[in-house]
Amino acid sequence: MNPPRVRFVVHGGRSAAVLPGGIVGRMPTAALRLADPRVPEAAALVSLRGRDLHLLALRGGLEVDGAADDDIVLAEGQRIVVAGAMDLVVEGVDLPARVLAVALPGQVRELCAPVYSLVLEPAPDLVPAYVEGAPARAWSTAEGWAIDVGQGPERLVAGREWTVAGVPLRAVEIELAEAATAPTASGGPRLTLVVRSTTVHVQRPSRMPYALDGLAARLVTELALMGAPAPWDVVAKEIWGKQYDLPWLRANWDRTLRRLRHHLREAGVREDLVRGDGRGNVELYLYPGDSVVDEA
Repeated sequence: MNPPRVRFVVHGGRSAAVLPGGIVGRMPTAALRLADPRVPEAAALVSLRGRDLHLLALRGGLEVDGAADDDIVLAEGQRIVVAGAMDLVVEGVDLPARVLAVALPGQVRELCAPVYSLVLEPAPDLVPAYVEGAPARAWSTAEGWAIDVGQGPERLVAGREWTVAGVPLRAVEIELAEAATAPTASGGPRLTLVVRSTTVHVQRPSRMPYALDGLAARLVTELALMGAPAPWDVVAKEIWGKQYDLPWLRANWDRTLRRLRHHLREAGVREDLVRGDGRGNVELYLYPGDSVVDEA
């Protein structure tokens, strides 16, 4: 079985395959070395997150199909510009047949967010967020996944078992086809989004609702009403109006998106609820079991 990897074609026809954890940049040890003085030594990192390969911006910025994005879900045919200088074309993406997950009582959590924390109240759960004081955490690394159950970091691999604060945890693998449809492998509780234009109420089983307001709520509402991926500027013009130029809209869009992800992280809601689709568009990303109630 081939390992997960992305195959890039660099300007000029040179082809290179990069595995998860590989650096794209000017440094001599980069998995994909770009010999251009405008490119930082470490410009981007290829990362495996659940069932997708991502290209994460480190320095200098990334653009995909003409739109800036610091977290690109890689897909065949994309044209990516690194640091405003070098063009890469995604020739192909090879994904693993199985993805890593953690089983705990009554549920299985597919690992697709950057970090997870074990919470005990109101019921044991592995939430996609960094929770201060959590008795256990798991996070992605360049080599795969690590876990700390109170005895220091160790590698998280399928078959390992732990008991933390009376909660049994077991690392397992899920077939990719199964993971794509399993509602319990969503990386967090099922979400119900009640969209009301200026507010969005995020409801989760056995938890208090969380309310978004202001521009963050407007962004989520517009994406929910569109129901499909859309170019960022189309969504931005619905929020701020069509009279503003693109640089002004882009600055406000990026600021609002950062605030939205900060609010989601604070609330323990997965940050990929709003994400780029890797083709220059943005979408409301719902897992199986998630739903939207339109009260706008």
